[in-house]
Amino acid sequence: MRIAMVAWLTLAMILVALSVGRAFDRDETVLTVKVSSADHETQEGYFTLGDNATVIVKPGSELYRFLARQRGHKVKIVLQEAGGSELSRLERLP
Repeated sequence: MRIAMVAWLTLAMILVALSVGRAFDRDETVLTVKVSSADHETQEGYFTLGDNATVIVKPGSELYRFLARQRGHKVKIVLQEAGGSELSRLERLP
């Protein structure tokens, strides 16, 4: 009986260790930045994201429309490695 209990405890500890290891294995960064752009920059698709980044987006695209609406507001940006090949898309959070 004691051997079975030790075996179950060992298995449970291994499973917990694996799940904790997977949680720390994520390679991502989250930034909260203020979107800014002068009128002439907006027309050309240039947007500044906080103090560290500037992006150029295609005028008229969905990303362009999103950034233009967010000028002067803070947004959260999540950058993470994509697993496998997939098309880029803009997702709205609920």
